[in-house]
Amino acid sequence: MTLTASAAPPETAPTAPGPGAPGAADVVARHLAAAPALEQAVWADARSAPTRLRAAAGLLLAAVVATGLDWAPSLAWLRGDAAPADPGEGTTAPGHGAASDAPSWSSRRVPDDEAGPATEGRVAAEAAFLRNEAEWTSWYRRTREEAQAPGTGLGEWRRHLVDTLAELRRLERAGQLDAAAETVLRRLVGRHQERIGLTAGERAQATWLVSLAVLRTAPRGPFFADGPDALDRRLHEEAKYAPTTILDQMPDLVGAGTDGRQPLPVRGTPLPLAGPGAELPGLAEVLLARRSAYGTYAGPLTVEDLGRLLYHSAAVTGEKTMGGADAPLRVRPHPSGGSRYPLRLLAYCHDVQGVPRGLYLHDPDGHALLPLDARDLTGELIPAVPATDPRLPATKAGGKIDAAGCPLWLFLVADLTYQRLHYGLRSYRLVLLEGGHLAQNLSLVSTGLGLSSVGLCGFYDDALHAALGLDGVNSAVLYTYLVGRVSNPATPG
Repeated sequence: MTLTASAAPPETAPTAPGPGAPGAADVVARHLAAAPALEQAVWADARSAPTRLRAAAGLLLAAVVATGLDWAPSLAWLRGDAAPADPGEGTTAPGHGAASDAPSWSSRRVPDDEAGPATEGRVAAEAAFLRNEAEWTSWYRRTREEAQAPGTGLGEWRRHLVDTLAELRRLERAGQLDAAAETVLRRLVGRHQERIGLTAGERAQATWLVSLAVLRTAPRGPFFADGPDALDRRLHEEAKYAPTTILDQMPDLVGAGTDGRQPLPVRGTPLPLAGPGAELPGLAEVLLARRSAYGTYAGPLTVEDLGRLLYHSAAVTGEKTMGGADAPLRVRPHPSGGSRYPLRLLAYCHDVQGVPRGLYLHDPDGHALLPLDARDLTGELIPAVPATDPRLPATKAGGKIDAAGCPLWLFLVADLTYQRLHYGLRSYRLVLLEGGHLAQNLSLVSTGLGLSSVGLCGFYDDALHAALGLDGVNSAVLYTYLVGRVSNPATPG
């Protein structure tokens, strides 16, 4: 994908993007009236595809600097679509995320007619960035310094956005905005990108290039290179406990709040699930029978199957007391460091009788499905997982999976920031261990129900995050599970 020249629309102020209250329209109008000259100071010399790409990314990076957001919320702000949130969304699942300084990516669903271009833009950005990480990380440092410097084109653009954001925050405090000031600014930035002639795919490409540069402070080393500076070696070494440092390393937050969890807005009425049902086969029997099943997955499953699977694997099943806690802690069928449970289960129900097709969040406390997205996601999920992508050959480690009719996809989502607040560098080890505990539950309970399943850790992370509405930084997929009934099975593992 390249950024090609396209005619910019006339320099007339578009309809105010959503503030809709006295005072807000004036702020937006003043902002838009002053913006063209500032934009063109940066954009005028951008004639070739590479220079257009850098100019578009530069304008966006200056907007990030203007927000003053830290790196993690700035990524959520960046990767959010510029369109207003769905009018019917309304609530966030209790215990599954609180409001933050930046809008939740999942609260901004990409319109259906832009989903393809958005994917194309992300793929193009990843290719451009990974081909030359050193160049883009250097560009990021230079461009950020330019945006912070007075008198430069990007510096003046940033200053204009800072002034606009200050006015929007004043209106927000007065209750005159329909969304957070940063959200309204993101809409304005989207309008600017449209006004200078960027398509939906080009906007996505610029957005992903900037967000990748925010995350990469230096180029990555070779993927299989080993040594004391390899990232996995450094993490393992620096996360070790030692007697001389243990008092500074011990967790000091008792209980589980919601700080650090990406908010996942619920779009509909919760769907209660059935409890344990009939007795399952014994532990020894399912341990010996468990296999990872490759082949053609088909449905349907019943809502009773789904309810029993999630109840025995992940629902709250009791309480326990623990020293330092103010109240009994609710526990689930798998262990969790400090009973914090940093994992959440997303379920894409494609062919489950009694459950409308769509993406759901499992509520372990109420043992219910909370609807997140009613779209058919199969077309986005299958190419995001190499084992299910029919365009790719089978790997030596496993077989191919025909997932076109897979009735149930489960995603183990780790709230990384949430756990890190409690355990620091040790948190990543704990999150991975808990992922294994929960995955084993899913495998064994599926077997006990007479269902086939397979856990897959090979997937294109950000493609999957985009399909599921996750920011990939605070909340990210650890593991993907397919559940159904398999015909013509390949050699199991």
